[in-house]
Amino acid sequence: MKLKKLVMSSLRDATRSLLLRRSTTTCAHAVLLTIFGVACQPVDKVAIYEKNNGKQPLQAELLAKIAVGYAKLGQQDKASKLLAPAIQTAKINESIKTSESIYIRLKLLEQLGIVYVEMGQYDKALQVAKSLQVYEPTYSDIGLKHITTHLTQVGQYEKALQIAKLISIDGNRYIFENVSFLSQSTSIASQSTSIASQSTAMSEVALKYAQAGQKVQAEQILVQALQKAKTSDEMAEVALKYAQTGQKAQAEQILIQALQKANTTDEMAEIALKYAQVGQKAKALQVLAQASQNAQYPNNIDKVAFKYVQVGQQAKGEQLLAQALQSVKKEKDSKIKNLDLGYIAISYAKLGQCNQAIEIAKSIKDYPDYREFKDAYITHDGLIIGLNLPDVFVEIAEKCTAAGRYEQAFKAIQEIKFSDNKSEALGVVAVEYAKKSQYKQAFQVLKENLESDYNKALLSSESDSIKARFLLKSQSIKALALPKIVEQATQSKPSAKAEQVLSQALEVAQTIKSRDDKVKVITAIAIGYAQLKQKDKSEQLLAQALQIAENIHH
Repeated sequence: MKLKKLVMSSLRDATRSLLLRRSTTTCAHAVLLTIFGVACQPVDKVAIYEKNNGKQPLQAELLAKIAVGYAKLGQQDKASKLLAPAIQTAKINESIKTSESIYIRLKLLEQLGIVYVEMGQYDKALQVAKSLQVYEPTYSDIGLKHITTHLTQVGQYEKALQIAKLISIDGNRYIFENVSFLSQSTSIASQSTSIASQSTAMSEVALKYAQAGQKVQAEQILVQALQKAKTSDEMAEVALKYAQTGQKAQAEQILIQALQKANTTDEMAEIALKYAQVGQKAKALQVLAQASQNAQYPNNIDKVAFKYVQVGQQAKGEQLLAQALQSVKKEKDSKIKNLDLGYIAISYAKLGQCNQAIEIAKSIKDYPDYREFKDAYITHDGLIIGLNLPDVFVEIAEKCTAAGRYEQAFKAIQEIKFSDNKSEALGVVAVEYAKKSQYKQAFQVLKENLESDYNKALLSSESDSIKARFLLKSQSIKALALPKIVEQATQSKPSAKAEQVLSQALEVAQTIKSRDDKVKVITAIAIGYAQLKQKDKSEQLLAQALQIAENIHH
């Protein structure tokens, strides 16, 4: 059980790509009929693209993104026309009961919901969200959470609350927590909790109501959220929202109840942090002391240690990690030892001790050999392509980057063996540079590595097409960072500076060889120009993106 728990906790973004496990049992959902306006007719897999006006799911998704750009320019008719293929694809996939078609449909519905929010069509976003209910909560909860977050960001609290109530009561922790940073919008990545449950989603909406001056409504929602909370960490999250709305006494009472309900060291550590956040530092330290006594495994100890740092007790956190490291060195089971060393290494990176983290990670033996896996290959410089297994060095690189320790981050990246992992880490570095307004460094990281990946792919293509495909895939992951840099610039910089950043982003975007990635990035830049009131430039880029998207047939 211990090993199973450790493996589950260490998985990063793999969960997001799993195929759905359950298909729907009805041909059409009533809400979908409301949105799409037609009945569902059974079709076979071959007919799906023919009935989709020739638009494949990838094309449909890209056209939906472009539609947002035209909506930002006030061209609603053109935007609606571009949304039609996505709607049609989602509708047709309803009647195909393969796990792949269900996954395609779910992804498109989530995208549609977000697009409708961005276009200001909030009723349609709500209808799309309701249609997600026909799927297993393990997967639909994430999409519902994302749409809820987007609605709260534009002040649509009532509709956000309605969608929050569609999220399952049991909620989902692992999947929502493990979604790749690069796959999320900047705003979601910075604001969302690691729990996608009904109670936490409702409590976040309540906080928005309170911040908007609607205290009575906020309190009513918090009462309901607390009733829905099933676990101690969900209760603690609601307690924090009570404190943030000015009700500290009520928050403390809920934390007492949450602590009584806590069953694990991790839950106790989380409650301790909440005590500190509501101003009860002495109580926080008391709970952390109790949690540290109960901690048995390094993955428990590392969480307690990090919580100590978060409440201002850096020395105590480092002391706990040092004790855990000495304990792990005595472990006889090599698999458990390697996993535990990984946890400790990442924890040192969280504490800002990046050099120590890298050295511990280097001591881990038996890293996967590419020859053990089908379709995995190795380049002349030792980079494994075709796989993106969990890699402790990726976590270290991302934690060090967030702490502003770029030199150590690049040292960790040099140790990454799998190409997709290395690409993601480099993308995160670029985005973090942008957050600190160091755009020159951000573009340098992206541009150099985008060109390098493509050149490697060309060199490999004659002798091994699979190598070329996987190298291009790693280029795609880094391309995801560009829209985030654009979003960061347009949200936080004066228009003159933002325009300069957009121009640089466009220069890098034109070097992207993957057509679908290029469409996504150019569309993001076009939307940025629209926000800067540069209509002509925005229209020019949207036209380019549309031309590329219309000619994607794969």
